[in-house]
Amino acid sequence: MNIHELASKYEDYTIEMRRYFHMHPELGLQEENTSRKIQEELTALGIPFEVVGCRNVVGRIDGGKPGKRLAIRADIDALPIQEEVEWEAKSTVPGVMHACGHDAHAATLLAAAKCLMEIKEELAGTIYLCFQVAEEISGNGPQDIVAYLESQGGVDRIIGNHVAAPLPVGMAIAMTGTQFAGNCQWKLTIKGRGGHGSRPDQAIDPIRPAAMILNQITMIPSNYFDPFRTLVISPCMIHAGTAYNIIPDTCTIEGNLRYFNLEDLDTVLARMTEIAQHTAAAFGASAELEKIAYCPPVVNDADSAAMAREVIQEIGTGLYELPTPNTGSDDFSFMTSVYPGVYVQFGCMSNEPGTLPAHHNSRFFLNEKGFLPVVEFFVAYAVKYLK
Repeated sequence: MNIHELASKYEDYTIEMRRYFHMHPELGLQEENTSRKIQEELTALGIPFEVVGCRNVVGRIDGGKPGKRLAIRADIDALPIQEEVEWEAKSTVPGVMHACGHDAHAATLLAAAKCLMEIKEELAGTIYLCFQVAEEISGNGPQDIVAYLESQGGVDRIIGNHVAAPLPVGMAIAMTGTQFAGNCQWKLTIKGRGGHGSRPDQAIDPIRPAAMILNQITMIPSNYFDPFRTLVISPCMIHAGTAYNIIPDTCTIEGNLRYFNLEDLDTVLARMTEIAQHTAAAFGASAELEKIAYCPPVVNDADSAAMAREVIQEIGTGLYELPTPNTGSDDFSFMTSVYPGVYVQFGCMSNEPGTLPAHHNSRFFLNEKGFLPVVEFFVAYAVKYLK
């Protein structure tokens, strides 16, 4: 069996599917058309599937003999960003685009499914094809899929890929240990007392303590932690007021916290709460910190990652070692917290004029030549694992 030739048969299909998903993006927990399209493709392939939770789709391929169980995961949701790159498959949905590559994830797993169906009699075991919703908003997609897999007896290993726009085509990353940081979404509410803009002495302005709190909490990593222990606190939204001459009652700050050590999460949140409450109190205001959602770090199992590196080299892709930790996050971590697994990254850097190799950007763009190696990897890994 020549896996490269097998995957190459479906390269055009991969690109076609990716462009379809790219043109019809849907936000997390709204993936009605995307989920339906995946179900249609699996039905056409003769692959049985279940719709799990809020539109997750899990297909099942049984090999010719019993054996181990392997799950392959692809997330499918888009982002609230207006696409600025003009091309034939530009998003048709105003204000929504696949600016992270989840369209490519869905397409490459569908193409891998086509390949695996052709050779399923040669495999010993079962493959679960996991198409997951709402990765960008922590919408319980992985937890629902894990619950379903557990109801089926669980799996022995789980793998996944995230395309990497900053990484050249022909390169891949498969680290042992922590591949992505953990992420916590937080919201800080400062409560004061509204009033007229001409008489701040008769009000309690929440904006002033909010400004001081914002600056102080971003200094927590450098002031309270070892400089070699990576932590990132990013306030990304601040909201207050309705008019230029009205002192508002409240001000909210929302952001994210990236961390690599589980014990750091509660420590940082406690420090943020302490700083916010004391600073607000100095102005006569109050502050409350809310942990909205979180996911732990993605940790690659040693055996799973070692096999991934072997497969990557066997399909002719180069291995790239990250010089610094990757502070991106992914809720695939909820799956690797239950099952041994590996999350890899394949390069899809684009050099097209007017595009940027930056995820979550309005000019995000992928080189479609980077999709074939992903399909080859999924198929080759399944073959190697389910001997």
